[in-house]
Amino acid sequence: MVSNNNGVSAGNHDAVEFNGMDVDDAGQEMDIDDAIQDFLDDMNDDDDEHEDESDEGEGGDEQEEFLDLSSESAYSEEEDDYDENFDFQEALRGAGNFRQKNKRKTARSKSYWKQKMMRSSNRSLDPEVRSNLSQANEAFVRKDYQVAQNLYLEVIKLDPKNFNAYKTLGEICKLQGRLAKCCNYWFLAANIHSWDSGFWAQVAELSNDLGLIDQAIYCYGKAIAADNTKNPKYILARAILYKEKRQFGRALEGFQRLHQMFPADTTVVKNLASVYVDQKRLNDAINLYGDILDRNMSEGSSNELGRFPRFGWAELNILTELYIQQHSWRHGLKIIKVVARWLQNREDETWWEDHDDDSEFDSQRRTRILDQLSQPIKARASKKQFQIPIDIRFKMGLLRLSLNQKDEAMHHFEFLLEDSDDIVDLFFEAGKVLESQGYYEDALVFLTRASQSDELSQSAELVSLCGKCFLEVGDYQQASRAYQALLYGDPDNLEFKLSLAEALYHLGDAENSAHLLQEVSNTRAKSSDLMSDMLEDDDEEPEEEEHPDELSIIKTKHMIKSNKKLSNQEKEEIENKARRRVLEKYGRMKRLEDSLKKNDKVAISAWMQLAFQLVEMFMAVRSFFPKDKNRIFKGVLLYRRIKPMGIDEKLARVYNLHQGMTEEENNNRNAFSSTTEYRGLTYDIWFSIFVQYALLLANFEGNLAYASQIIEAAQEASIFSQDKFRDSVLKAVRLMFGIMGEESLTSVVTHIRHFLANNQFSRYIYIFFMCCFPSGLGNWETFTNYNHQKYFLRQLKAYDSLLTSTKITGMATITAKIDDYQFTKEPCELLYIYANLLGGSRSYVSSTVYLSRAYKLYNRDPMICLVIGLSHVHRAMQRLSTNRHIQLLQGISYILEYKEHRLLSATVYEETEVEYNLGRLFHMLGLPTLAIRHYEKVLMLLELIEDPTFDLLMDAAYNLTLIYNVNGNSRKARAIMEKYLTI
Repeated sequence: MVSNNNGVSAGNHDAVEFNGMDVDDAGQEMDIDDAIQDFLDDMNDDDDEHEDESDEGEGGDEQEEFLDLSSESAYSEEEDDYDENFDFQEALRGAGNFRQKNKRKTARSKSYWKQKMMRSSNRSLDPEVRSNLSQANEAFVRKDYQVAQNLYLEVIKLDPKNFNAYKTLGEICKLQGRLAKCCNYWFLAANIHSWDSGFWAQVAELSNDLGLIDQAIYCYGKAIAADNTKNPKYILARAILYKEKRQFGRALEGFQRLHQMFPADTTVVKNLASVYVDQKRLNDAINLYGDILDRNMSEGSSNELGRFPRFGWAELNILTELYIQQHSWRHGLKIIKVVARWLQNREDETWWEDHDDDSEFDSQRRTRILDQLSQPIKARASKKQFQIPIDIRFKMGLLRLSLNQKDEAMHHFEFLLEDSDDIVDLFFEAGKVLESQGYYEDALVFLTRASQSDELSQSAELVSLCGKCFLEVGDYQQASRAYQALLYGDPDNLEFKLSLAEALYHLGDAENSAHLLQEVSNTRAKSSDLMSDMLEDDDEEPEEEEHPDELSIIKTKHMIKSNKKLSNQEKEEIENKARRRVLEKYGRMKRLEDSLKKNDKVAISAWMQLAFQLVEMFMAVRSFFPKDKNRIFKGVLLYRRIKPMGIDEKLARVYNLHQGMTEEENNNRNAFSSTTEYRGLTYDIWFSIFVQYALLLANFEGNLAYASQIIEAAQEASIFSQDKFRDSVLKAVRLMFGIMGEESLTSVVTHIRHFLANNQFSRYIYIFFMCCFPSGLGNWETFTNYNHQKYFLRQLKAYDSLLTSTKITGMATITAKIDDYQFTKEPCELLYIYANLLGGSRSYVSSTVYLSRAYKLYNRDPMICLVIGLSHVHRAMQRLSTNRHIQLLQGISYILEYKEHRLLSATVYEETEVEYNLGRLFHMLGLPTLAIRHYEKVLMLLELIEDPTFDLLMDAAYNLTLIYNVNGNSRKARAIMEKYLTI
């Protein structure tokens, strides 16, 4: 059996389903294609006859046109209602895989429904149909539903347009609880009696109850078209359904039509305003209520005929809410005061305008101000009402708080605590808005009152707000209880785990706190695999599984979320929400700083988890990372361009997406934020977070690779790279990571060259350069490479040109500021570095030449004496000198000078260094007796050494074992090895 896309089976079979309906449950055979074709042909024949009669008898003169409120259509209202979405007959043709006819373009005449109803009622029935119908009715009355159903299906087979058969089949299905099939049968019946608007409405209500929104809209459209009175109940129901489907344009048409019919109906006005809000047309919604207010204030006494709605406290509450959504705080306050005076007949009390507060609604402050007025005015004012409803007072408090007038706002919020009515929702909203502004202690007062209600006591949002406030005010015991309750309902929430870990840490429960932080770290590590699975699932189109009983004739179309631009208010709300979260997390990080200084592992882990979220959120802002790095930073583009994200980028945003800290990017390229701060934190703070987080990653977790990525990402940010100090700090940190990771050939060379180039002739930078290359063959090769030799030779030539005031071929460009500096001495550090580079490549003669220049002025420097002595010794050992013995003695004399200068005011560490170097010198020259003497002195200093960093014991002992083994004294070598080299 082959099925088409609409669930209609083609071919002859025993049990056929017609869009989910069992056509033959008793084993009777019925060709469903023929049944549908007969149904369509019969209906089309009637339609053709009617059109012929209409053309001959009326000539189209009696057609009445209705004004269509849609700006996109020029069709009449009746035609729009009748043919809305698609024609039912053509839908059935498509469902049965039959050729569809062209949609009729002519409107129905006024007498169409009447003539069709008369033809249907006067239609003669076949005797067999009458007999089956009679037997079916009798079976239905005696509740033999199976027999009745079979007979009704036989009737439909003989007479596809039998209304009673379809309708009663629907009744049977309804009694059996099969509402979906009932709805389908009734839908077919309604199309047979298409003039019956009441039955269409009944089918629409059932479709709506079943969630078949499109079918319900279609049925209401048929009901409206068939009803000459245009029943407003149907128009309202259809408009509400359009609103539910977010088809706001069509919903607006319906509500506007109702507003014209019932201009004084406040319910219609509310619905109309809500559609404006959904369409982001806040100004239109405000103007709607503003016009009503103006008419009430100017023509209120003449509104006896109900020409416009009454404007009262409820309408003022709605209008104020609209101003709040628009962020028009001042306008909202002004309209409340104006309307309140008008409603309380206090329009003449203009003196309140001189006070920038709300004292006119406060009995105590009001009395003090009235005492300053004349007695007659005071007497009249004292008799008038001034109290406002509690919801209006809450709105005033919200407006004042939004204007950063906290004291005035609290005057209004305190009235909530005195009110005896059930205002739990206002307690919650007051606490929520106070928490968002950072007034945590005040927020707890209202949140605690809200938690006493059974309605909100189990609210996760309420408990979360309470936990956050308790954490901020330092009540860690209550915060711990709150977050434990939240984790009981949502055990995988990372934010709750982090907050609970912080609370437990402050309570001294370091073990459980560390356990929670480990769980968060493990979850973060598994996020990559989870994100990959999610992406794979997104690539596969989900298969729609529908139960036969849930099929509808008109399929519900699912709206695809459009990528519309956000309004300015929505953008501002998103940004404010992210700002609050950033400040909250940074505040928690500040509380942990003291523990960080004490190297508390739990505090460090908690701090790193919070820093991770801020760093990844910062890195998600494309405005910080322009393609043109030379472009001057002008601020953060508040709303960024849409771009595709890879797996790594999505993983980086996992921590922030569920919190609203990372939002969809937008095409707006005009709005910029401050050039000094981003989301409440200055760029210096952001910079310190990046650097400190990277340092902790490297030193606490040992994750050098990720720490390097964080620093490299910060280097790409224009706000950091365009600041010389920040850029230098980042390069220094990256250089440090390169040294720790033994990346001397790549990272170390690259970043040290930056400092050399930007600090020409700096003694400190030259010393720093020497410190960047530790011992080892690989580092020695990197240190002495040709590029370094060439670079320092050019720098030395540049310095010499300044000494001699002559230009030297091959010199480097002078970039240092030398106006206030006199070049009179040899560059000791520069000569020392270049000589070591030459000596490292075994060019001892050249090395000796440059060291001799340095020795002239710095002959008491121990290191210069040592290196120049070693150059002479190594040159002599090459056997290329004219008199190598003299050169050897020359070298030893320099080394003895090194010993003399090094031992001046020396500690045990300098003594150890000198003795080891002398022992190593004689060991290299093949004088073991002298070498042993110095090595043994190193071993004798063992007990005096406290810092193992400068301990040369193992080196000296190992060299001694080599000497004794070579000379055949293995017993002595073994004794030294067991004493000094065995663990």
